Amino acid sequence: MVATSTSEWQRGLPRPRTSFVGRHHEIAQARRLLRSSSLLTLTGPGGCGKTRLALELAAGVADDFPRGAQFVPLAAIRDPSLVPVSVAQAVGLQDSRGGSLLAHLSRYIADGELLLILDNFEQVLPAADFVAALLAACARLRIVVTSRSPLHLSGEQEFPVTPLPVPVGGAAVSAAAVSAADSAQLFAVRAAALLPGFTIDEHTAKPIADIVHRLDGLPLAIELAAARVKVLPLAAIPARLDDALGFLVGAGRDVPDRQRTLRATIAWSYDLLSGDAQRLLAAMSVFRGGAALDDVEAVCGDALRVNSPVLDALQELVDHNLVRLTGSATVPRYAMLESVREFAAEDLRSRAGAEAVQAAHAAQFRRRGDGLARPPLWPAREGLDRLESEHDNFRAALDWYRQRDPSAALHLANRLTAFWSARGHFSEGRRRLGELLALVPADDPEWVDGMNGAAWLATDQGDFATSNALFDRSVARARADADRLGEASALFFRGRSKLISSDPAGGGSDIARAMELQAAVGDEAGRAAALWFAALPHVFVGADLPLATDLLERSAELATRLDLPAVSARAWMLLGIVKVELGDLPGARAVLAQGVPALVNIGDRFAIPGALSALAGLAAATGRPRAALNLAGAAAAYEETNHTYRPAALRTFLAKWLAAAQKAPSAERFVEDGRRLSLDEAVALGLAEPRSAQATAGLTRREAQVATLVARGLSNRQIAAELFLSVRTVEVHVDHVLSKLGFRSRTQLAVWAHEDCSPSQNT
Repeated sequence: MVATSTSEWQRGLPRPRTSFVGRHHEIAQARRLLRSSSLLTLTGPGGCGKTRLALELAAGVADDFPRGAQFVPLAAIRDPSLVPVSVAQAVGLQDSRGGSLLAHLSRYIADGELLLILDNFEQVLPAADFVAALLAACARLRIVVTSRSPLHLSGEQEFPVTPLPVPVGGAAVSAAAVSAADSAQLFAVRAAALLPGFTIDEHTAKPIADIVHRLDGLPLAIELAAARVKVLPLAAIPARLDDALGFLVGAGRDVPDRQRTLRATIAWSYDLLSGDAQRLLAAMSVFRGGAALDDVEAVCGDALRVNSPVLDALQELVDHNLVRLTGSATVPRYAMLESVREFAAEDLRSRAGAEAVQAAHAAQFRRRGDGLARPPLWPAREGLDRLESEHDNFRAALDWYRQRDPSAALHLANRLTAFWSARGHFSEGRRRLGELLALVPADDPEWVDGMNGAAWLATDQGDFATSNALFDRSVARARADADRLGEASALFFRGRSKLISSDPAGGGSDIARAMELQAAVGDEAGRAAALWFAALPHVFVGADLPLATDLLERSAELATRLDLPAVSARAWMLLGIVKVELGDLPGARAVLAQGVPALVNIGDRFAIPGALSALAGLAAATGRPRAALNLAGAAAAYEETNHTYRPAALRTFLAKWLAAAQKAPSAERFVEDGRRLSLDEAVALGLAEPRSAQATAGLTRREAQVATLVARGLSNRQIAAELFLSVRTVEVHVDHVLSKLGFRSRTQLAVWAHEDCSPSQNT
């Protein structure tokens, strides 16, 4: 599938919050090197601007890569084995099912032209072997790495990122000479953001030149110094730098000079903080990947005796540019640059309360997990997104508890299982659960849940032999302990595994018994999900579709009442399949219009191929054979990309629905066209109302050609190459087509062109 064309800052690249200053020569040189090198490593000390340079480079070359550019942040990762997982998640893949993740990524990228930016690689250097293997498998892949150390791989092109040039000219330096230096420009731009009207002139040139000289042109140091213009006269800043630098020069003779300069600058900013803000900065170093305000307040308020309101101390840190405000306007997050976090972590280690802060952090994220349900009762998309943003903090909490209290670690891991399943962290979840199950006794109250979770994730990956063996042990243990809720979950999960692996009789029996136990213990949420699975044998065997309808309607009603969006969305989707089979096409459209967008919004990767298949059946039944074939292609591509699995019975349904359409001479091409649809385009196509043929006489022959290529998912640049036109000419044609047809977006045009009324209709 091909994503909709967007600007370079939307192609997987974070949008910088500040302007890029200088480094024009470095950008040009890096672009030349990237054209001839598959691996370009930007090296240099912390704070020299490696990440910002990599982002600017990627934004400038993104249009040269049809698959776009993708930024992969690694600063919060400490385990090299998580680098492949991070890359997969960044490019939109979930974990592999049964095979190696490297092979999965290699197949997905294949010969596609994609640019990856792996940021902050120095703490995961053993993962360099993965980078080498991925490059070897993907001939047209390019990777830009930022790291304090090179990867030492064959074919690696190292590009040292040096400090910014400083003014030349000595004591009598002119304003013009200072303005010509990138380091001075950076200071002036950042100072002007705090003091409007600040500029380089005859009064400011000399102190600015002194500041950037003393800081050796290091960008982070300059930005931290520029923040001081709010509290100190410009002329007073150079002397303060002298004092701070003198204080830290002797702290570590084996530390490179530039690193000592950076540390001195951070220390200088640190020394200007109140005692509460200093303690808060140290305490915040326990967070990985940033922190929400409520978590900062819960973890840091008491652990290091922050006496003033945490928000006041946090505002002080933000004002001093030691902590950055990130996230959205409604859900603010706070993060530190990695070099600042390292400084703060050293400070924390020197304090008596360090262990208490770590314990408070782990306890806070254990509490965060306490309200999470077991699969398949994961939260709506907003909740999953929040869990994703805190995943590194959950990992840190799991690691801390694993060393000190494995039972508490298992308690937390059990509550992350639904998230791991929904967002494709299958292998990591199975590994963590397996390690923790080996550390706790079988009579631990979390043991049955842990076995059930590990088996559920094994089912997600198609490892049915392992999952069923784990479920058998879990059922036996639950029965021995008279744990009816644990037994119900184990039977329900095992029934799911059997249904997916083509054992409807065994799966149906397990789920029926699970529902009896759920009713006995009052587990309504589990029963809502079990009703959905109880309908599966009746749907796929086709023996009793009215009974399946009743079960699914009850599941959707109960899930809606209990606010279980993942369950209600799946129930509506499966109910749509039943209604297509029963010939109730208006009813099918209505429930699919509820269920399919909900599944997409949640990000239910396992169910989405089935949802697209259901839309294909609806399209075929409503006289839209071309759209049906497009949707079949989209479903197959999504399934292959995400390593999910549609039950064999659903594939049988789809083959029956498409039988007539597949007789058309162009059927294979229409399926292939569908594989290039984005998910949003496919859903819009599937839910479009059937329409009569629209007149196309208003389109010129060239406009009709352009409309057809838009429908195939081509960008303007690709269409220009196909038709031997300029990109600007293609843009004009697309605007004319949209205007003539009364459309506002390329998605609407794509949906129209994929209908049987399109200008290149062949069926």
